[in-house]
Formats: sequence, C-alpha cells, structure tokens
Amino acid sequence: MFTVLLATAVVGLDAAAFLFGFIPESFIAGGWRDDALRSWLSPLASVFLARDFVSAIFNLIFLLITGRFVEKAVRPVGLGAIFVAGAYGGALARLILTWSSGVPSAGLDPAVFAVIGAYFMLYGVPRAFPIAQGHGRWAQIGILAGVWLAIQIAFSIAAQSFELSVTIVEPIGGLLAGMALARPLLAWTYRKA
Repeated sequence: MFTVLLATAVVGLDAAAFLFGFIPESFIAGGWRDDALRSWLSPLASVFLARDFVSAIFNLIFLLITGRFVEKAVRPVGLGAIFVAGAYGGALARLILTWSSGVPSAGLDPAVFAVIGAYFMLYGVPRAFPIAQGHGRWAQIGILAGVWLAIQIAFSIAAQSFELSVTIVEPIGGLLAGMALARPLLAWTYRKA
C-alpha cells in the first residue's frame, strides 16, 4: 500500500487511480486473468487513494468514531476483516450493478461504510440521530445510509466528480458487507466465552 501512496504523490491522483484503482470495465474485459495481481488487489488499493481532501477528512473522522467501537467488539483482526470486506464489497457491487463503468475507484467510502454498517449492527443507531428513531434496525440503517449518501452526492456534485458507481453503488456494497460480517465476527470473537 505504500506503493499506492508513493505513486499518488509522484504521478498524481488521476494517474494513480488508473494504475491502482478498481475499474469494473477493465476487470470484466479480462483484467482478472491477464493482470491478475493488479486486478484482484485493486479494490484494496483503491481505498488508499483519496478522491479529495474533504471526503478524506470526513471518512477518517467517521472511521475513528465508529472504528474504535467496532474494534472493541470484534478485536483488531475483525476490524481489519470488515475494512477489507468493505473494499471488496464495494468493488463487487460496482461489478454487478455498473459493470461497464470505466471510472476507477478511489477513496475510503466502501471501507468506512462497512465499518459504519458493522457499528450499527453491533450497537444499533445512536439516539443522537433523531431522524431514524422509531423504526427497526434495518430501516434505521437504510435511512441513515440515505442521508449520508445525499451528503456525498452534494459534495461530489460540488466537486464536479459525481459518478453513480463510485458515489452511490460502491459505498452501499461496503455497507452491506459490513452489516453481513458484524454479527458472525462477534460470535467468532467470543466463541470460547
């Protein structure tokens, strides 16, 4: 991953994104076979490419807030598994829903959404969020994900970088991966208790 960060600094974000970012069109066209190492590692490398400064700061803040609680519940290895699953869950969602997209993935969004999804599955939605109270857990998570996606869309439009598969599809794939892994990882962590 150090290589990804170094390449970003040397050649710039756009060039690094095309070198290391996950591109569904390229993967479908045979990248998974012709350049297997790059293709299979690109979803993970993508999360280390910041799209812009503002989204990187927001993602790091949410990762710090929710990550420490998720880590407390599923231990560091579990948090790492959720982070990686979010990156690959986002790539899988793009591959299924927007397979013809030629835009490379960049940003922590799918991994952060996975950690947030795991947090909501483990702890529920905090009472500090008044908009989702009075609904079941799945509905609460859906409502909050919708609000967060609306914020992301606003930032993407303002930055003139809106792309459906990266701005919406990829984070939802990460969210679903985190939600799916949270409880099994919790059970596995405390299997001998």
